Amino acid sequence: MPFVYDHINTSDKHNVEGIHFSFNDLEVQGRIIQPLGCTKFHYEHVGGSAGVSTVVTSDDREYLVEDYFISVFCEDVEAFVRHQTKKLTHFSLTILDTDGDQKMLETNVNRMCRCLESSLQSRTQKLKVDRFCLSVLEISQVVSAVDLLDRDCLGIVTVRLPFEDQVFTAEDFIPLIEGQGRQRLYLTIQLYKFSSQELEEVRKLLNYSSQLNCITIDYKTIDEQCLELIPVAYHLPDQKNVIFPIDHVDDPIKEMAMINLSDNKCHLNILEVPSIMSSIASNLEFSQIQSLRKVSRGIRQCVDYVKPEPHILFYDILLGHSLAIVTIQGMTSEKIITTYFGSLEQQADQIVNDFDLNTRHQKSCMDHLFIDVFEGIKNLKEEDDLVWSKLFKGMRDVLISRTSPIKVEKLGFSTQWQCLMMNILPYLDAEYLECIIIRMFKIDEEYTIELDEISKSEQWSKAKELNIKDLTVRTSIQDMNILNFEKIEITLETMSQEDIMYSRKNLPQSPVFQKFKILIKKCLAADFLASLGEPYRVVNNCKYIWYFRMENTQDYLHVTLEQFPLQTGGRLQFIKVHQNKTPFF
Repeated sequence: MPFVYDHINTSDKHNVEGIHFSFNDLEVQGRIIQPLGCTKFHYEHVGGSAGVSTVVTSDDREYLVEDYFISVFCEDVEAFVRHQTKKLTHFSLTILDTDGDQKMLETNVNRMCRCLESSLQSRTQKLKVDRFCLSVLEISQVVSAVDLLDRDCLGIVTVRLPFEDQVFTAEDFIPLIEGQGRQRLYLTIQLYKFSSQELEEVRKLLNYSSQLNCITIDYKTIDEQCLELIPVAYHLPDQKNVIFPIDHVDDPIKEMAMINLSDNKCHLNILEVPSIMSSIASNLEFSQIQSLRKVSRGIRQCVDYVKPEPHILFYDILLGHSLAIVTIQGMTSEKIITTYFGSLEQQADQIVNDFDLNTRHQKSCMDHLFIDVFEGIKNLKEEDDLVWSKLFKGMRDVLISRTSPIKVEKLGFSTQWQCLMMNILPYLDAEYLECIIIRMFKIDEEYTIELDEISKSEQWSKAKELNIKDLTVRTSIQDMNILNFEKIEITLETMSQEDIMYSRKNLPQSPVFQKFKILIKKCLAADFLASLGEPYRVVNNCKYIWYFRMENTQDYLHVTLEQFPLQTGGRLQFIKVHQNKTPFF
């Protein structure tokens, strides 16, 4: 019997938009994506009376199931797959890591693939999926699964070959490619090592261009011979992937460019009629629109006149020392990656110009807008700082020039410079921004950030989630304007007794608060005991647990403080829990 599936409420089951499972030889991490959030759960192998017990964690509660964890996991996969009625945007079954017992991992992969194939075969209608990702031992396993999906919906397939000794041939993938219907496929192959042998197999696959849009290779290592053979424009070493785009000679945009009128004298006029162009362009995405603008001056003027919606969902700007990379993704899962070379100033100017060109007519809400200042931040020269500042100010000017604020659901930065963020955040539509992410790429040096300015913005006050990774916040929690957030995950330098009392008093009064996770660099348990009183429970003299009743509700404020042995830091959590999930009921 499925366990997690049976514990999820009926409305959530009927509104699943994405399914993600990641597993290894001892555990499984799962996420079910719904329109207003996601349900997370975890399966872990533990010793039991029969030696095969599984602890399942869901909604912060633990359950003991007397069965092997991969069996419990597979039963839930079968239930979700068999009963799914709506189209999934994502469906992912992948290995979490390969550090464990490889034989056991291989057994689990085979078991999971058999389970998936069986559950797909049991459906009366083929499962509709936009993006499908699967870890396999043999390519035939992903071919079998994909053949049981609705090919008319399938846009992206990612095949993960997790082990070092795994290789592939073009012949392995031919059944997968030839079975694709009218929609061309984006194929990603993730493997341990990309060698010249695999490169030759990819070149063979490129002959099947009528069924493919692009082949991407993600790797952990790449040999020197392979590097010499790959065109520089195709290789993104920072992201450890190689992209092989396919230029279709029968692309509908290019075909339209060759249309003649019946008198065979006046070319392209049909596409220079605004009503016709409006009808055509309304079904296109940003990359197709830009291709259409390049056909002729008359068509470009017509496109600019009708102002078609580009339907951009994802816009990521990654800024490095020698190059910059911009990734844009549309509603049909088309991903366009542009690499900018030249001087930093030239890159900045071109990125701003393209941002204006790509987004000036964007009306729908983007899922993500990320601006990442990549590795080596600590080595930036003063003149580099000025260039990147110019880029952010240029983007600010683009945002200000719009007739209405651009709509973004998630805004992400990877920088500690608050002044740069203030060039972007205040100019987004505050009614649509739900999540703010501030992070740093993994670097040796620790960085701090002040939030005194951005926390006063309207966009900050209306957002629902805040996530700050690899940066320590120096602003006092009392000055951060946090009571509007549902969820927070941040690192603080310290928390005073006044900060603790502020949180204890005000969080229960917030109508939206759900869960705050705070890592504290310098933490004294004595401050919490003095502020919160005697804990309900103390575990191993390092974990303190409190419960506080939230007035006029059936909820409690659940507070846990976990201190790290022989360290000055601690992990703090404030969670709103229903009384039925407390030890008092």
